[in-house]
Amino acid sequence: MQSLAKETIPQASPSDCSAQLIEVTPVIMRRIRGEMRRRTIPGLTVPQFRALNYLQRHPRSSLSDVAAHLGITLPSTSKLVQNLVVQKVVLRRGATDRRRICLSLTQQGITALAVARLETQRQLDEVLSSLKQDELATVSAALRILNTVFSGGSAGVDIH
Repeated sequence: MQSLAKETIPQASPSDCSAQLIEVTPVIMRRIRGEMRRRTIPGLTVPQFRALNYLQRHPRSSLSDVAAHLGITLPSTSKLVQNLVVQKVVLRRGATDRRRICLSLTQQGITALAVARLETQRQLDEVLSSLKQDELATVSAALRILNTVFSGGSAGVDIH
Protein backbone atom coordinates (compact mmCIF):
# COMPACT_ATOMS: atom_id res chain seq x y z
CA MET A 1 0.00 0.00 0.00
CA GLN A 2 1.31 3.46 -0.89
CA SER A 3 2.44 5.41 2.16
CA LEU A 4 0.69 8.67 2.89
CA ALA A 5 3.61 10.05 4.88
CA LYS A 6 4.16 13.81 4.84
CA GLU A 7 6.90 13.74 2.18
CA THR A 8 4.77 11.75 -0.31
CA ILE A 9 1.67 13.96 -0.19
CA PRO A 10 1.56 16.04 -3.39
CA GLN A 11 0.27 19.59 -3.44
CA ALA A 12 -3.44 19.75 -4.14
CA SER A 13 -5.88 22.47 -5.09
CA PRO A 14 -9.45 22.80 -3.85
CA SER A 15 -10.52 21.54 -7.28
CA ASP A 16 -8.30 18.44 -6.94
CA CYS A 17 -9.77 17.73 -3.50
CA SER A 18 -13.37 18.28 -4.55
CA ALA A 19 -12.90 15.92 -7.52
CA GLN A 20 -11.47 13.27 -5.18
CA LEU A 21 -14.34 13.75 -2.71
CA ILE A 22 -16.87 13.28 -5.49
CA GLU A 23 -15.11 10.10 -6.58
CA VAL A 24 -14.29 8.55 -3.19
CA THR A 25 -17.35 9.44 -1.09
CA PRO A 26 -19.81 7.23 -3.02
CA VAL A 27 -17.40 4.28 -2.81
CA ILE A 28 -17.07 4.65 0.96
CA MET A 29 -20.80 5.24 1.46
CA ARG A 30 -21.69 2.22 -0.67
CA ARG A 31 -19.46 0.08 1.54
CA ILE A 32 -20.89 1.51 4.78
CA ARG A 33 -24.50 1.25 3.58
CA GLY A 34 -23.94 -2.32 2.39
CA GLU A 35 -22.44 -3.35 5.72
CA MET A 36 -25.20 -1.60 7.69
CA ARG A 37 -27.95 -3.15 5.59
CA ARG A 38 -26.44 -6.64 6.01
CA ARG A 39 -26.45 -6.20 9.77
CA THR A 40 -29.88 -4.73 10.38
CA ILE A 41 -33.45 -5.73 9.57
CA PRO A 42 -33.63 -8.25 6.69
CA GLY A 43 -35.08 -6.78 3.51
CA LEU A 44 -34.56 -3.20 4.66
CA THR A 45 -34.34 -0.85 1.68
CA VAL A 46 -31.81 1.97 1.44
CA PRO A 47 -34.52 4.66 1.85
CA GLN A 48 -35.90 2.82 4.91
CA PHE A 49 -32.41 2.57 6.35
CA ARG A 50 -31.84 6.29 5.73
CA ALA A 51 -35.19 7.07 7.38
CA LEU A 52 -34.21 5.06 10.49
CA ASN A 53 -30.89 6.89 10.73
CA TYR A 54 -32.63 10.24 10.31
CA LEU A 55 -35.16 9.40 13.03
CA GLN A 56 -32.38 8.36 15.36
CA ARG A 57 -30.75 11.78 14.94
CA HIS A 58 -34.10 13.66 14.88
CA PRO A 59 -36.62 11.96 17.18
CA ARG A 60 -40.22 13.18 16.99
CA SER A 61 -39.81 14.25 13.37
CA SER A 62 -42.79 14.76 11.13
CA LEU A 63 -43.54 12.83 7.97
CA SER A 64 -42.66 16.01 6.04
CA ASP A 65 -39.25 16.16 7.76
CA VAL A 66 -38.47 12.58 6.74
CA ALA A 67 -39.75 13.17 3.19
CA ALA A 68 -37.55 16.25 2.83
CA HIS A 69 -34.52 14.33 4.10
CA LEU A 70 -35.13 11.43 1.74
CA GLY A 71 -36.09 13.64 -1.21
CA ILE A 72 -39.27 11.72 -1.91
CA THR A 73 -42.97 12.62 -1.94
CA LEU A 74 -45.20 12.59 1.14
CA PRO A 75 -47.29 9.64 -0.16
CA SER A 76 -44.11 7.60 -0.81
CA THR A 77 -42.76 8.53 2.61
CA SER A 78 -46.05 7.58 4.23
CA LYS A 79 -45.87 4.09 2.66
CA LEU A 80 -42.21 3.73 3.65
CA VAL A 81 -42.95 4.75 7.25
CA GLN A 82 -45.99 2.47 7.40
CA ASN A 83 -43.77 -0.49 6.50
CA LEU A 84 -41.36 0.50 9.30
CA VAL A 85 -44.27 0.77 11.74
CA VAL A 86 -45.45 -2.72 10.73
CA GLN A 87 -41.89 -4.01 11.34
CA LYS A 88 -42.13 -2.43 14.82
CA VAL A 89 -39.02 -0.27 14.41
CA VAL A 90 -40.83 3.08 14.12
CA LEU A 91 -43.56 4.49 16.33
CA ARG A 92 -46.10 6.93 14.92
CA ARG A 93 -47.74 9.24 17.48
CA GLY A 94 -50.09 12.16 17.30
CA ALA A 95 -48.70 15.52 18.36
CA THR A 96 -50.45 18.38 20.13
CA ASP A 97 -51.61 19.55 16.71
CA ARG A 98 -53.79 16.64 15.52
CA ARG A 99 -52.80 17.32 11.90
CA ARG A 100 -49.17 16.50 12.66
CA ILE A 101 -47.72 13.13 13.59
CA CYS A 102 -44.42 12.51 15.32
CA LEU A 103 -42.17 9.65 14.30
CA SER A 104 -39.65 8.02 16.59
CA LEU A 105 -37.67 4.82 16.71
CA THR A 106 -38.96 2.05 18.93
CA GLN A 107 -36.56 0.32 21.29
CA GLN A 108 -36.34 -2.47 18.70
CA GLY A 109 -35.38 0.10 16.04
CA ILE A 110 -32.78 1.71 18.32
CA THR A 111 -31.28 -1.69 19.12
CA ALA A 112 -31.22 -2.80 15.47
CA LEU A 113 -29.38 0.35 14.43
CA ALA A 114 -26.93 0.14 17.35
CA VAL A 115 -26.05 -3.47 16.51
CA ALA A 116 -25.70 -2.62 12.82
CA ARG A 117 -23.40 0.31 13.60
CA LEU A 118 -21.20 -1.72 15.94
CA GLU A 119 -20.85 -4.63 13.53
CA THR A 120 -20.26 -2.25 10.60
CA GLN A 121 -17.55 -0.45 12.55
CA ARG A 122 -15.88 -3.81 13.22
CA GLN A 123 -15.89 -4.54 9.46
CA LEU A 124 -14.45 -1.11 8.71
CA ASP A 125 -11.81 -1.71 11.42
CA GLU A 126 -10.72 -4.79 9.46
CA VAL A 127 -10.49 -2.84 6.21
CA LEU A 128 -8.51 -0.03 7.84
CA SER A 129 -6.20 -2.42 9.70
CA SER A 130 -4.13 -2.75 6.52
CA LEU A 131 -3.00 0.88 6.92
CA LYS A 132 0.21 1.85 8.72
CA GLN A 133 -0.02 3.98 11.86
CA ASP A 134 1.05 7.18 10.05
CA GLU A 135 -1.57 6.52 7.37
CA LEU A 136 -4.26 6.02 10.00
CA ALA A 137 -3.22 9.28 11.66
CA THR A 138 -3.42 11.08 8.30
CA VAL A 139 -6.87 9.64 7.53
CA SER A 140 -8.10 10.55 11.01
CA ALA A 141 -6.81 14.11 10.72
CA ALA A 142 -8.30 14.50 7.24
CA LEU A 143 -11.69 13.27 8.47
CA ARG A 144 -11.62 15.75 11.38
CA ILE A 145 -10.82 18.55 8.93
CA LEU A 146 -13.60 17.49 6.54
CA ASN A 147 -16.07 17.27 9.40
CA THR A 148 -15.13 20.81 10.48
CA VAL A 149 -15.31 22.22 6.95
CA PHE A 150 -18.61 20.58 6.02
CA SER A 151 -20.28 21.32 9.34
CA GLY A 152 -19.53 25.03 8.95
CA GLY A 153 -16.42 25.38 11.11
CA SER A 154 -12.92 26.50 10.27
CA ALA A 155 -10.50 24.33 8.30
CA GLY A 156 -7.39 25.71 9.97
CA VAL A 157 -6.24 22.33 11.33
CA ASP A 158 -2.62 21.20 10.99
CA ILE A 159 -2.42 17.48 10.22
CA HIS A 160 1.36 17.24 10.59
